[in-house]
Amino acid sequence: MKRTICPSCLKALPLAALLALPASPSSGVPLPLPIQRPVWETSIEKATPPTPFQAVGLFGDLVVTNPRKLLSVATFLNPDATFSAVGFVNGIARQPGSGAIFVTGTDFASSYLGTVNFVTGQETTIGKITGEIVVDIAFDDAGTLYALTDDFRGAHLHSLLTLNTTTAAPTVVKALDAHGGTFDSAQFGAIAWNSADSSLYYSDLNGDTPRQHFFLDKITPGTFAQTPVFTASLGVSPYAMSFAAGRLWISTDVGFYSADAANLGGGLTSEGFALFPTPDGQFEYFASGLVPAVLPCVPTTTAACLANRFKVEVTYDATPGNGTGPGSVVLESSQSVKFTFFNPGNIEIILKVLNACVPPFNKWWVFAGGLTDVGVAIKVTDTTTGAVKNYTSTKGTLFQTFADTSAFACP
Repeated sequence: MKRTICPSCLKALPLAALLALPASPSSGVPLPLPIQRPVWETSIEKATPPTPFQAVGLFGDLVVTNPRKLLSVATFLNPDATFSAVGFVNGIARQPGSGAIFVTGTDFASSYLGTVNFVTGQETTIGKITGEIVVDIAFDDAGTLYALTDDFRGAHLHSLLTLNTTTAAPTVVKALDAHGGTFDSAQFGAIAWNSADSSLYYSDLNGDTPRQHFFLDKITPGTFAQTPVFTASLGVSPYAMSFAAGRLWISTDVGFYSADAANLGGGLTSEGFALFPTPDGQFEYFASGLVPAVLPCVPTTTAACLANRFKVEVTYDATPGNGTGPGSVVLESSQSVKFTFFNPGNIEIILKVLNACVPPFNKWWVFAGGLTDVGVAIKVTDTTTGAVKNYTSTKGTLFQTFADTSAFACP
């Protein structure tokens, strides 16, 4: 059974209070609730391959994910005193050149702009955007930071702003055409910059009755003329958008969608949900901000990144009967990971990387254990230094637990 949350059903609490609530290890979302999947979703084919993103959730859970599977456990945003007033974290954007990750959140009366270290979660506030409810942000290629405002409350509704990246001071560019008035009132809507045509794109859910419709518009730079691209007969609220790998990727309240960036008018493809399996069932992660993943260690479905630094890959040899291949990652924590080979419910290997960078040890340790007698090859790469350690277990012999207490140099 899949479980998720309804963000608009939660009370508006400061971020610091939300982070104190019990949370699932997958999404950091308090008190998961059941969700109904839209009946039309199962009939749409998925695009391939899924693209990895750095993402943030409404409650500050920073992860690496693709549209179908969570690829890392969450590092929670650690707000400074000013940003602690935030109830929802609504967007992230990567600054061209510096690569800095900017983040925005709202206390439902004003918004805040800051930067965040994606590895540690530490946030540093740039400034307060008084009276504006910012729901998403995006940089253009020249480094101009755009912001989209809420359609329900705030000084300027469904408007495009620019934000000063040093002071957070806003400038209103224009009030956007909301196509008859947008429907949702839960701090949603998204913008994204497309480098291929040097244009900004805006999406939201309009106010048509009896059924609401998702729409996507193109905003031409300079004139900021707004041109409809398509309207879909889907009642989904966009949380975040990003262009990557030739597609537009959209996180919504009912999962991910994508569109061919060269033919955006062709409509949407359902990509499913970013899933995280647990003993209690599969949990679903909802991203309120997306940027393509650019990190020293980018996890995949077959490679884990422990301590946001050590890339762990496992391959197996079960010839002749069951062939060879990569192990599949089962997330455990920021320090440990499990791998399966044939059956997603059958754990074969567990490995952990421990920080023992204190006297008298002064090393990173690698421990591993196994429940298999097939051949196993483990590769651990320190993405900071480039150092690699390889560990093997011979086919036909039971995997022997090992503890390498001099695996990698500190820090």
